[in-house]
Amino acid sequence: MWLAKLIPRICHAVNRVCHVFGQCSTQPIKTITPTFLTMPVLDLLREADCAAQTTLFKAGLTRSISQMPVVLIPVHFDRAEGEESMQRSIVIRTFITNDFMTGIPATPGQQLPVEVLNDMVGRISSLSGISRVLFDLTAKPPGTTEWE
Repeated sequence: MWLAKLIPRICHAVNRVCHVFGQCSTQPIKTITPTFLTMPVLDLLREADCAAQTTLFKAGLTRSISQMPVVLIPVHFDRAEGEESMQRSIVIRTFITNDFMTGIPATPGQQLPVEVLNDMVGRISSLSGISRVLFDLTAKPPGTTEWE
């Protein structure tokens, strides 16, 4: 977590620090998956959000986590050069705050049990069309509560 606080202070162009679940990426990310607000894309985001929110609810953590945006990003990790893909990735942002002016991400193993996070990642990763799941480690400031 200390790197997530340090990186934006040193690299001012960086305002998000995320952990990517899964194996180390074997290919550099050179392209994005074309993404428009179509019903299939929105349905995928809804499914991922439902999986994350249901996991949080079943663990009894909905009162301790102030907000948990689930964000769809147009990034397919490990896409071979020239390979066409429609896969995207999901970012989970567990956010704890009293006033929404400042806040911190829920720390795995502290405010967010590791088993709950792993269950959430597993449920989302099993969805068709998901490349990877990321966990946003950014405090506010410098990051915003939601992703704009």
